[in-house]
Amino acid sequence: MSDEEMSIATLRLPSTLSAYSGGKSQISLPANTVEQLLTALKLAHPLLWERLCTEEGAIREHVRIFVDNQLVSGNDGLKTDLEPGQEVIVLPTTFNV
Repeated sequence: MSDEEMSIATLRLPSTLSAYSGGKSQISLPANTVEQLLTALKLAHPLLWERLCTEEGAIREHVRIFVDNQLVSGNDGLKTDLEPGQEVIVLPTTFNV
């Protein structure tokens, strides 16, 4: 699926991660699923992606990602669909830099 066919979702970040996103607390990325959002993030902000995901692309243990107030977890969670304009919220439980 090309970027033109993807919806735009907004990734909302805590201030502790803004240093890895060029100071941004919100990043708009083309994605129809959480997995696509994280893939787009890897290309746009690789240092931030490294803080959120393992080398295999899984969500790190200390990171919580929420879509519609629902915790996204495991490989099935990566398949969570995103609506156009959807907000995806990132919260680190403990953060090791």
